[in-house]
Amino acid sequence: MSALRQALLLTAVFVAILVSAGYFVVTEFQQGFDRRTRLDLQARFDALANEIATGEFTAADHPDFGIEQVFFLPDGLTSSSPVFRYTGFFDDQDVDDLGDDPDTGSEGEDRLYFGGPIEGGRLVVSTGLGRQDLIRDTMIQTLLGVGILSTLAAILVGGILGLRSQRRMSTVLDTLSRVAGGDLTARIRPKRNRDDLDQLAHRLDETVAQLEVLMRQMREFSANIAHDLKTPLARLRLRLESALAADERNDDGSDEIRAALEQADRIMAIFDAFLRIARLESGASRASFEPVDLVALAHEVAEIYGAVVEDGGRRLDVDARGPATVQGDRVLLIQMLANLIENGIRHTPEDTGLTLIAGAGELGLADTGPGIPPGDVDNVIRPMARLDRSRSSESTGLGLSLVKTIAELHGAELVISENTASETPGLVVRAVFAAKLTHL
Repeated sequence: MSALRQALLLTAVFVAILVSAGYFVVTEFQQGFDRRTRLDLQARFDALANEIATGEFTAADHPDFGIEQVFFLPDGLTSSSPVFRYTGFFDDQDVDDLGDDPDTGSEGEDRLYFGGPIEGGRLVVSTGLGRQDLIRDTMIQTLLGVGILSTLAAILVGGILGLRSQRRMSTVLDTLSRVAGGDLTARIRPKRNRDDLDQLAHRLDETVAQLEVLMRQMREFSANIAHDLKTPLARLRLRLESALAADERNDDGSDEIRAALEQADRIMAIFDAFLRIARLESGASRASFEPVDLVALAHEVAEIYGAVVEDGGRRLDVDARGPATVQGDRVLLIQMLANLIENGIRHTPEDTGLTLIAGAGELGLADTGPGIPPGDVDNVIRPMARLDRSRSSESTGLGLSLVKTIAELHGAELVISENTASETPGLVVRAVFAAKLTHL
């Protein structure tokens, strides 16, 4: 219940701030009112002292009862009233039995006094504090009422929001627990996208979906590796057994050993392809990037592999589409074209035309062969994937996967489409630099 606890903690902090603010307001009001009352009382004392000095003071105009009380004791007279014993400010607590004094008329009300000697006698001025106490009590009651209502509202709203957030967090945690338990189909599926929790839920769903795809591909990949290695390993075992039986056949077993070495080379080629893909995906080759002329590179590859393609009964041409220079690794780009040519030779019939495409931000190969079904476009670029379901061919299924990895290393996207310039479906595989992935 961490979300609910957090909401209640924030509510408690809000209440504490509210109480502190109320205490501060009441205290400041009380101190400010006291300062104002003292200043007014002292000013009234000075005014009355001036009236007495000028002879304008009349005792009848200033009764010793009501909100304001004035006590004047002329020189030469004495009084038993305790109010004349103090100088400066004093209150009821400073005067013994002040409430019982009939001359003050202040019974039942707190008062503040200011007194002292003046010209012609002693003067004491007092004012009632009942109005100040009433305002203070009213303010306290108002703040208390507002505080109680605000606290209840904060607890209610905080509890509702906390429970709502807790339910959403519990859904996220339950989904992650299912994923951790192996259920990669678990999804949070938030109904809205209005706050950070919803965005987090969407991100987690996308991550789990991607993880599901990767796990499925890894399982397929592992199964394909096991299937591809099983055949050459079985052949290798047979060749080795046959070589061991060479003495019984009066044979030196050299043919069997050579055949066994071929199978061993095939197994090593599969693992070598895996290692090359891993090195490329690590991005370490980017350090050797330099400007590469795609058209010149295509002509160089055509010159190197032209004879090989002709020996395979195919034709190799170059379609130069204007000059283009990219930042890349020359050796890797040659490797990419070599893989495409090898795939073209292996998966097309004789008399198929192969055309290297270079320039205008593109590099790839087009053929006039049978092409591939549209639904298999995404599959052929996965590692160990083959259109040959029986997996009877000698291909490792890593050619186009390596091509895709090299293209992505160079910031290009692999575009796979039909060859519209061919009478047969044909196939065009090209790396489009600085472009989004598209399948036509």
